[in-house]
Amino acid sequence: MSNIVWSAVLGMAPQLTTLTIGAQTDILAFVNELDLSSLGETEQTTRMARIFLAAHVGTVAVRAAGGMAGPVTSESAGALRRSYGLSATPSGEEGFGTTMYGMQYISIIRMSLAHGPILL
Repeated sequence: MSNIVWSAVLGMAPQLTTLTIGAQTDILAFVNELDLSSLGETEQTTRMARIFLAAHVGTVAVRAAGGMAGPVTSESAGALRRSYGLSATPSGEEGFGTTMYGMQYISIIRMSLAHGPILL
């Protein structure tokens, strides 16, 4: 299967144009290792899984670079002060639920033949 390129990711997630070339290269190197052919999946299914995974990883990176903070835990008016709590970072499969691209990726993985019905 041929590797996906960044323009394929931008076709699905155009807001990721702000990612640096280095980040794009690293994300593509990571997702292009994904191979679902051993699970009986088609080249197109693997391609879509790679695109959604890249869009998810890129979206998480953009959010992190933007310094997104957790909830406001305290405020003050005199000398203007505000404190933020930490946002919990989901791990494992829960982390994919933080973006619509991650949810699409998990959907593709779950519908894989390896996770399909079993005939006894």
